[in-house]
Amino acid sequence: MSQTRVFTLKSGVHIHAKLVGNPEKEALLCLSGFGCSHYNFLDLAAELKEDFFLVLIDNRGLGKSSPVENEYELEEVALDALEVMEQLGQEKFHLAGISMGGFLAQIIALKAEEKLLSLSLLCTTSGGSEFIPLPELTEESLKGFYALEEPRRTELAVLGTVHPDLPREIFNHICEVRREHPVAVEQVLKQKRAVDRFLERPLRLESIEVKTLVLTGEEDRFVNPKNAERLTAQIPHSLFKTIPKCDHYFFMEKPQEVALEIKQFIQGVRS
Repeated sequence: MSQTRVFTLKSGVHIHAKLVGNPEKEALLCLSGFGCSHYNFLDLAAELKEDFFLVLIDNRGLGKSSPVENEYELEEVALDALEVMEQLGQEKFHLAGISMGGFLAQIIALKAEEKLLSLSLLCTTSGGSEFIPLPELTEESLKGFYALEEPRRTELAVLGTVHPDLPREIFNHICEVRREHPVAVEQVLKQKRAVDRFLERPLRLESIEVKTLVLTGEEDRFVNPKNAERLTAQIPHSLFKTIPKCDHYFFMEKPQEVALEIKQFIQGVRS
């Protein structure tokens, strides 16, 4: 069972979300990565929909959420997600963030931890000098990338984020899903600037008390897997796991394995 909704927030921003699964089950808020809409979670949702009520958000400016004119901070994007859950009447929920969505998830864990049943951080890092920097990504390079014609643009993006041994049918599937969810380059640039500001400052990760799964692809070339280990070292009640023979898009490369790790982790939290 799935449906889509658009939530009008107090700020005037309109946030689109895909709702998957049974609303009577525990909710799992899903926050996607940089330059991506809710499609990051579609394959995982297919594996998790029998166990959870999944809320897959398009972050402001991305997907079918309303474009934004002004610059913003990632804290505001995190607050958007919290307001969506409030409008859904979800007072307690599980939280999962992919890549940049992991930044948002960390912010939520520090601002509203009382709402969280568990936290899952996938292929992500955090701010400050203790973490290995991400590969340099300039505004000019982003503009050049988005100026490329399809299908080459999507193929290049996926080639840089999946394992070289990934079966061709899965590679084609990821490309197809990505092409079906286009984004506007000017909105991606605003998001990039917010990400850059987030990464400049360390968070108080040692203050996060909720049980946390830190999960990464073993051969991630975009977010160094050592950053997952460093997150685990700083977050008190955290568990570190890797998925072998996977890159940054491990959540679409091996969604069944990733979903199983999330389910087993949450079952452990409940017990």
